[in-house]
Amino acid sequence: MLNKSKYFRKLCISACLILGLTFLATSAKAQFIGINADVAIAYSAAPGKVDGYSVGISHPAPFFPNIGYSSVSFKDKETIGSDNDTASVKNTVLLETTTTIKTINLFYNVPFPVVTITVGFGLGGAETKTTIVENVSDKGTSDFKTSVSEAFFHIGLPFWNTVEFHLGYHYMSFSSIDITSNKTGGAFEGTYNTKKNYKGGMTTIGVQVAF
Repeated sequence: MLNKSKYFRKLCISACLILGLTFLATSAKAQFIGINADVAIAYSAAPGKVDGYSVGISHPAPFFPNIGYSSVSFKDKETIGSDNDTASVKNTVLLETTTTIKTINLFYNVPFPVVTITVGFGLGGAETKTTIVENVSDKGTSDFKTSVSEAFFHIGLPFWNTVEFHLGYHYMSFSSIDITSNKTGGAFEGTYNTKKNYKGGMTTIGVQVAF
């Protein structure tokens, strides 16, 4: 009877050790630090090429959001005619504007059976720097800043629990701006509509590597 009792205790201890090691191994596999790196391939409000990216750090702590950073920059060149020209007077203004949008964001990773979904939001700012030339004469520059809100999602396809390739969309929202409202230099000879709406969506592709 005593031998059976010792054998049962050893069996229980062995079973507990095996279950404990299995739990630790499973937990260690599930816990990771992920580094996201994405590059912008388009921005809906940009007239041409864009330079942009998004980076983020994912952690295994539940309920706490992950943190990231987004940036996109593009150039816009446009010649606008005056709204108050007469038949004998024609005024034009050439505007060369560089717009930069930067945000800090928080996001969550939502696992699915085949793909992963990332959703998040952010806050930041947009800045425009405009060079102004009216009637072939230098009329100065204008720098304008405004606040931006961001909402985004990524759809990812993981491989080997360590690498994930994903496609993302970041929507940058802010009000229409007058890019010459903070102009320095001489006064305009004409009256122009220089309001711009640069809010839009940044499409990205990227990868996440887990450690």
